[in-house]
Parts: sequence; C-alpha cells; structure tokens
Amino acid sequence: MGIIQLTSFSEYGIHPFCNQLELHFNKFYYGRNSGKWKSCFPVNRLVCILESDGASSFQNGDDTVPLKQDTAVLLPAFHEITHDQNESLLLLSVHFNLELYYGIDLLEQRKRMWHEVNRERCDLIRQMLEKPTRLNMTASLRTLCWDAILRCLEGAPELETNHLPGYTRYEPLFAFLQNNTRMGIDIAQMAEVMRMNRETFIKKFTADTGESPKLFFNRLLARRAAHLLAGGALNVREVADELKFCSEFYFSRFFRRHFGISPREFRKNSRPV
Repeated sequence: MGIIQLTSFSEYGIHPFCNQLELHFNKFYYGRNSGKWKSCFPVNRLVCILESDGASSFQNGDDTVPLKQDTAVLLPAFHEITHDQNESLLLLSVHFNLELYYGIDLLEQRKRMWHEVNRERCDLIRQMLEKPTRLNMTASLRTLCWDAILRCLEGAPELETNHLPGYTRYEPLFAFLQNNTRMGIDIAQMAEVMRMNRETFIKKFTADTGESPKLFFNRLLARRAAHLLAGGALNVREVADELKFCSEFYFSRFFRRHFGISPREFRKNSRPV
C-alpha cells in the first residue's frame, strides 16, 4: 500500500480561494441583437457565439475579436466594448462576477478581451438549450463559466504578482463595507472596524493591498454606483441619493473621474449584448 502524504490548503496558499472565491451570476441573454453600439457593464461577460457568418466583431481599444461560430469571448468588467453585430449572429451572453471578497473581482485586472474557438463548449450550450430545466441550466452555466475562467487565467501574470493574499486580513472590513458603501464612510471608521488607529491602518492596508484605503473605498463606491445604474431601476439622481452624495452634480463628477464617461452615458451603454 502506498504512502499518502498529507498537506494543507494553507501550504499551497489557496486557503482564502477555497473558502471565499464565489461565482455570482447576474443575468444571461440568449438570442439575436444586431446593430452597432457601445456597451460597458460592471460585471464580466462571457459571450458564446452559436451561429455567425463571421462578419461581426467586438472591439476594445485597438483589440478586435471577430465573432466566428463556436467562439467564446470573455469581456472583463468596466471595459467599453464597441459592438458590430449583424443578423446572422446568435449568441448566449452570461453576466457574472468572480469575487474573492466584496468588491474584489479577479477578472477586473485583465487588460484585454480573452477569446478562443471551442466547439465542445458551444455544443454544451446547445444541449443545455434543448433541455432547459432549472438544474441542467444551473450546472451547465457554472461549468461553462469555470471552464472559460480557467482558460482565461491560465498562466496570467496578474494572479502571480497582485496583492490578493493581503486582503485576507481585512475580512471584518469587507463585511462592514458590503452594507455601508456610501458617502460619509471615512478612514477613521474603517480603522475602527479593524481595531487600529488611523495611521497604523493606512500604513498596513496600503502595504498589504497595494492601494490606500481611500482609493480602495472610492473604487468600491464607483463600482456600486455602476451596478445601480446598470440595473436600470434608478435614474442618475436617484442613484446619487441612494449613495448619499450631496448633489447629482458632485456624483456625476465623481463617476466621470473613475470611468471617463458620465453616469447618464454609462447607464445608456448598459444595453444587453
């Protein structure tokens, strides 16, 4: 009988990933949607091309992906995508976040779209759509997304060089911010949650995560605003009120500073793929 060598999750540095990493589904779209427009979403989008004559495309800056049949494209959150889609295009678009902790999405660090042609992946979707039961769709969509995520992140240098392990020390803070992402939360309150004085908290948080508490909180606040705008239920003024901004003008200036476009334009661009 062979010897079984026991080890631990912490030895491999994957303990926080096993306990915390969650795939959150937002929406999915299936069908045809032709035209030319720009879109920007606060979620990642996995788009699978089921039918196409190859003439359609996605563009992000100088990066263009031709939408050939059986192609899967992963569009990271907050990337502005230019769509050029004709009537031959039939697709499934799955919207999701891959969060280690609240507001920390592993895929947001990607700078470019990921894509590959994979007939087996698209055949899985076709089989799912033939028998769209609740259990079948849930299992198939999770399998589809995890397969694409692993392919996308395979050997990605950003996972090797970022500060993800440092975030594990701040679980109480993330739990607090999940229900308190709004104007009026200051560094002193965050330090109190972590039972540190203000100066020590700033120094430790910056060293552990690579960004200051102020920058981190503003990024969370901007992300929360984007989610509310993309949801479509609230207009710009109502989102500003929800997040406790003193005025719509100040909120719009804050939003433009983070995303380069106005909240009205962002809301307009949150159109289904």
